[in-house]
Amino acid sequence: MPGQRIPGQPFSGSSMRLSPESSAAGTDSRCYRAVVFDWDGTLMDSTHHIVGALVAACRDLGLREPTAQEAGWVIGLSLQAALYRLVPDLSAGNVDAFIDRYKAHFQQLQHEMVLFGGQAELLRDLHGRGIVLGVATGKSRRGLDAAITRLDLQTVFDATRCADDARGKPDPDMLDQLLAEWGLAPDDVLMVGDTSHDVQMAHAARVDSLAVAYGAHSLAELESARPSALVRTVPAMQGWVRAHV
Repeated sequence: MPGQRIPGQPFSGSSMRLSPESSAAGTDSRCYRAVVFDWDGTLMDSTHHIVGALVAACRDLGLREPTAQEAGWVIGLSLQAALYRLVPDLSAGNVDAFIDRYKAHFQQLQHEMVLFGGQAELLRDLHGRGIVLGVATGKSRRGLDAAITRLDLQTVFDATRCADDARGKPDPDMLDQLLAEWGLAPDDVLMVGDTSHDVQMAHAARVDSLAVAYGAHSLAELESARPSALVRTVPAMQGWVRAHV
């Protein structure tokens, strides 16, 4: 039927082609009970810092330095999975050294990383309205917990999953675990992320996805992953989410 949507499948309407400031609020009437956010590049303005740390680690070890696009593509994956894609020539004996150099560069930049404007207010607003909130990220547990504490968001999220807790994206394990913990069905939940890995994970878990084109992956990459909806800007994402919970 026109206007109907099967949970986990992409919208067929105009939400995939949005003007820069559009919130796509009129594309669907679904109201979700829970929203799961990716962290880096979705909530946190950290994409360029991660790219810089990855490139610097390659430089430290005398490896081929990836382009910004290559480094950005692996954001969202676990660090180990990212290495297989980003530095395939890295020997097994140098994996720990690479991770140590990456973490050293990343930690030096941590004080510069902030949430995108309005994200803290969005999270607190949704929490206050009784919406179940979660995070699914390729970050380590230590890194995620430290970031949440630094931003004073400990009471906002009902549950989080990271690379230490579950199989990495695009495997659906993170979302499957969250759904089981919350006792929710897939069509109760929205996944919000800035990479095709997030969208593919949502498809695998039969969860709807909102792709945001202000993070690590390009608009074309996101469109090719077939998200349920796509927005271009942070304010558009915030408006879209508020309109669908």
